[in-house]
Amino acid sequence: MKPEKLASRRVALIMGQDLAYNREVMRGVQAYAHSHAGWVIRDGPMAQHVLKPLREWGPDGVIAHLLDRKVAEELGELRVPLVNTTSTLSELNHPLVEADHGAVGRMAAAYFMDRGFTNFGFFGSAHAGFSREREAGFREALAARGYSATACYAEYLPRPSADVSWVNVDACVRAWLNELSKPVAILSSNDVPARELADICRQLKLDVPNQVALLGVDNDELECNLATPPLSSIVLPAQQIGYEAAEQLERLMAGEPLRQQRTHLAPIRVVSRFSTDTLAVEDPDLRVALSYIRSHAHLEISVESVHEHAAVSRRLLERKFRERLGRTVLNEIRRTRIELAKQLLTETDLPMPAVAKRAGFSGARRLAVVFRQEETLTPSEFRESVRRHNSLSHNDT
Repeated sequence: MKPEKLASRRVALIMGQDLAYNREVMRGVQAYAHSHAGWVIRDGPMAQHVLKPLREWGPDGVIAHLLDRKVAEELGELRVPLVNTTSTLSELNHPLVEADHGAVGRMAAAYFMDRGFTNFGFFGSAHAGFSREREAGFREALAARGYSATACYAEYLPRPSADVSWVNVDACVRAWLNELSKPVAILSSNDVPARELADICRQLKLDVPNQVALLGVDNDELECNLATPPLSSIVLPAQQIGYEAAEQLERLMAGEPLRQQRTHLAPIRVVSRFSTDTLAVEDPDLRVALSYIRSHAHLEISVESVHEHAAVSRRLLERKFRERLGRTVLNEIRRTRIELAKQLLTETDLPMPAVAKRAGFSGARRLAVVFRQEETLTPSEFRESVRRHNSLSHNDT
């Protein structure tokens, strides 16, 4: 007797492909669909004109990036399971799978503070849920260290809104940038507004990154590398979001109630490019010490070698590190080595002893001890998490 063939399910992806984030989410959905037979997928943008053919097709379920309130309402009227992948419209009650936006903001704040910044700005939407949450996380982490941020708002959903006067917006952004105390570190809600800021800084002859350091979100390589200079950006777990959204949709289509479930996945890492390639410290002793640590972390340097290179006493240098950066010289050496190890774990297949040596550790065991203290997981677990993220895009091959 032949096994019963599973009935196919019609699944609509309503998110469009204009943003790299959406394309990566779709890759995650595709990976799930290819590992679970029976899905027929059609996709379209978040727009009114897709609704009529969508109704005629009759989907069994929908995964949507709900940016438009009217389209969201009409999709809800289809009366089929729906999973949302953005909190842009924060009042919606559909199951939601997205990034942990508060953690995105906190990651950005830590990244900037590690580079010595004391002046901060935020540029993004005043209304979109994801933007507000990123700003809140950013401010929360800054406040914990006694800092604050100045915000400027414009609506990019996902591109500049057609009903906004961009002459007025541009004038406001210019005034804001000119008024900020320099050097300043600015988190943008995503890469599109970060690129806009880079363009305006160039017009105002503001040096990026030495006067204005810019950090975006999404790591859209096209957006980041079209900017002058290229933009640093936070990588979101977009493929995992797509996979999880597909998994939840499958459960909904099977009759499991998940109406108000919200799943938030942590950001992955910051990809550093030229827009943040600076040390925002005016103290010459700190600049010399930090530069030495950055360029020699892979070698067997010590606290003694750092203060000898800076030509100041250990006590004075330690005091400056604590007062200005909130950490010791040894903490900074370890932090820099961990960042180097993470880069090697992400970008190479080197065995752990080789990673340890190239990152300045005495051996793989020492790397594991320090890495776990700083990151709460082992180097092997970190590498595996990166590989799981990357493997989703290859599941369709």
